[in-house]
Amino acid sequence: MTSDPHSVVQQAPAAYDQAASGSTSQQGRSGADHVDAINAVFTLLEDAYPLKFKRAFQTHEDIIRAKRVWKNSLQEFSPRRILMAAKKALDTAKFFPDLSDIRELCKLRYDEVGLKEPLQAYYEACYAPQQSRDYPWSHIAVYLAARETGWMLLRSEEQRVAFPVFERNYEILCNRVLEGEDLEASILKGIEDSRSKEVTRLAEEAAQQHQRETMISQGIDPDNGASARDRLKKVFEQG
Repeated sequence: MTSDPHSVVQQAPAAYDQAASGSTSQQGRSGADHVDAINAVFTLLEDAYPLKFKRAFQTHEDIIRAKRVWKNSLQEFSPRRILMAAKKALDTAKFFPDLSDIRELCKLRYDEVGLKEPLQAYYEACYAPQQSRDYPWSHIAVYLAARETGWMLLRSEEQRVAFPVFERNYEILCNRVLEGEDLEASILKGIEDSRSKEVTRLAEEAAQQHQRETMISQGIDPDNGASARDRLKKVFEQG
């Protein structure tokens, strides 16, 4: 009985699966997600180009080999990014998309979600009259990249020194945006986490202060550990 070619990556030998997905459960899940993405891409291609698909992958073995090659080649990109690239290829490609077309579409494209090119974003950060979140930035990623880089570095160092640092931070943020992350929501969550930590810290300080005051009222020196233990022991013994 012939196995389903669209599940062929899952049915690859165990040694192949282990090498591709790694030894930890997290790596295993990541590998499985990429398998699902490649299977989905091949299904999209076959549905959109049935005749061309059959000419490109004439046999069951051709599909097996192709899926393995595609999975290894696209492993650096997230499953979501791979699927987005495949769908975009169907909308824009004049011919049957091949692996190189999908790889190219997987790469970071700033204009997809209204992002500036790194150098443009760098100039915006350098010459912005305000260093505040409230300034009308072209995108929140510019502000966050500048903040991460350091305003002093941006304003005081030459471009050859400051720009590579800014570019790295900016690209990390842009990739998060392209993966669908809401940077605004991340900022709000960070603020909430900070406030929560501050509330916890103040509560702990209040509890410690109350403990000190109680010990002092009982004639116990809170700064003398041995003395405090002796007095507390006597209090318990008397009780």
